[in-house]
Amino acid sequence: MGFNSETASEAGKISKRGKSLSIDLRSDLKTLITHILQDIDYNTLSNTQKLKLLDIALKHTLPKLSIEKHINEEPTREFQINIIGDNGEVLETHNNVLDENFNFSNMAGGNSSK
Repeated sequence: MGFNSETASEAGKISKRGKSLSIDLRSDLKTLITHILQDIDYNTLSNTQKLKLLDIALKHTLPKLSIEKHINEEPTREFQINIIGDNGEVLETHNNVLDENFNFSNMAGGNSSK
């Protein structure tokens, strides 16, 4: 049997997706969740259990966009190395860029300014 508009319509009738819960059921679930949360002794939870509980709670309370928001900011790829003498004075300054040509052995061999 192939997938067509008729079979899709039948599958949609069977699917529970998109059908909201009744007001009574939602109220009962909310009451049950409240009782369960009140019964939890948070002081006995391990750090891992606390983090998992926090993760679940945040997923259900924060707006979805704030969770899925991606940070597109490019990290700083330039850094500076200062060679400091025994007296605390900066002897040399080298500016470097992290790129595909970056090599740790040449780190202090960049542009030098004193």
